[in-house]
Amino acid sequence: MKEGIDRIIDEQEKKLRFSSFSFDIAKKICSKVVQSVQQKGETGFVLARVNGLTVYARCLSGGSLNNEEWARRKANLCERYGISSYHVVRRLERDGKTLASCGMNDEDYGFSAGSFPILLTSGVCIGSITFSGMSGEEDHQVVASQIAAELDAHIPSVI
Repeated sequence: MKEGIDRIIDEQEKKLRFSSFSFDIAKKICSKVVQSVQQKGETGFVLARVNGLTVYARCLSGGSLNNEEWARRKANLCERYGISSYHVVRRLERDGKTLASCGMNDEDYGFSAGSFPILLTSGVCIGSITFSGMSGEEDHQVVASQIAAELDAHIPSVI
């Protein structure tokens, strides 16, 4: 089943690419993430960054500083590799590596799913949209699903 998840993540990252992107698109996607999470009765923190600039950050009612810190750290991991933090985690686990063995520390990088890259059609990563508050897989999927909705793309789910 592990290989199946890896194929799903690869497919999501190949399909969810933008021909153009703006701060308004980031805000729209993040607002839909918030709505989706609230409909589930969950809480947490949503973060969007483009070219290193925070363009959206919101703590949902009941969220915590812990959620915000995890979002920041997961976004750093995603943006460092240009793929979802879930993809990075699975790759490092498969290769028997840790953050430390790759020159990263726990203060700046989060070893968890939930940050999805903002990819252009060329494959260039220009930022990330991140959620922290549920399980890592759920965090990943809520973001991927809302990016897919914005792009009118159909993607498989990791959960």
